[in-house]
Amino acid sequence: MNNSKRSVWILYIGCVLAMVFFSGGLATAARWALGLVLAAHFVEFIVKREVMSKAGGSMAHHFVQTMIYGLFHWKPLEEEQNAEG
Repeated sequence: MNNSKRSVWILYIGCVLAMVFFSGGLATAARWALGLVLAAHFVEFIVKREVMSKAGGSMAHHFVQTMIYGLFHWKPLEEEQNAEG
């Protein structure tokens, strides 16, 4: 796992910890941040579905990976496809 993917986990863990151990503005900000990230990843999946389809494999796997890592999942697939021509 590269540093980019680790940074996503740090964000998720930080948001969850803030929601569990804090209340008020910090917990609300964590909920918003987590919700926005997941919404953005869902949109990424819809927009880049063709890239993942061309890459092969299970679309369920690509969906989960995109919901977790976003562009850190699909961007390498897209670059590989562009390099192949």
